[in-house]
Amino acid sequence: MLLHEALDAFVLQLQADGRSVHTIKQYSRHLRLFSSWLAANGIPDELDGITTQTIALFLTSLMARQTAAGATKLATSTNALRTSVRVFFQFCELASYVQRSPGMLVRRARCGEPPPRALCDVEVERLLAAASKGEERDELLVRLLLGTGLRLGEALALEVGDIDLRRGTIAVRTAKGDRPRVAFVPAELGARLAEWTRDREGRLFPISGRHAQRVIGRMAREAGVTASAHCLRHTVATRVYARTGDLGVVQRVLGHASVATTVRYARAEESAVRRAMGA
Repeated sequence: MLLHEALDAFVLQLQADGRSVHTIKQYSRHLRLFSSWLAANGIPDELDGITTQTIALFLTSLMARQTAAGATKLATSTNALRTSVRVFFQFCELASYVQRSPGMLVRRARCGEPPPRALCDVEVERLLAAASKGEERDELLVRLLLGTGLRLGEALALEVGDIDLRRGTIAVRTAKGDRPRVAFVPAELGARLAEWTRDREGRLFPISGRHAQRVIGRMAREAGVTASAHCLRHTVATRVYARTGDLGVVQRVLGHASVATTVRYARAEESAVRRAMGA
């Protein structure tokens, strides 16, 4: 069996397992990169001919370790690539496409998780000022992300009917891991949402994720800040933890399945450490 044929079957299985669109796209992107590397090196893409050494050579290649622009990839990015390769070939073994997975020796590298990139209050104000100069839809999307901590995919999947302004809630039906949850509408955003949803039906923001990322990137450049949709989510989490000191609240806001994922926001400021130590 050829690699691309096995990849089609793998994607189908991921869909059958209910994996998110984002996860499926990431696996597909990584495995297409592997396929491109095979072609560039004249290596046949027959599954039976791919060995543990083939995969090791790929993972140590510049194609795997560098971005298209030639910059070194983050350790978290290369770890994600290793995971994609390992899981794909595990599937191939279970599906009897190969006798033994050639990815069985692949291990994730140990690396410290970088601190979440969040905007300070001044940067938030500059970003909102830049957003106010654009389309109302785009400004409202940015304000919603900064007000709720929703993932970009969750926000773009919202329907007008998911917004209950009387109760101040948002029904998040396409949350990560297929765990429907409830988010809360900040009071200052209620009037804007009421105006936006009046006489509208269907999707709240009828744009693609790629377009939304471009819009947010453009606003960030105009504001002179470094920001992405996920940075806005980190900003919400950081602000909520600073106000409450309660990781359980942050977990609920972000919709994390486990508080272990939320712990990264519990970073003690130097001033607090000094006070605790009497320094």
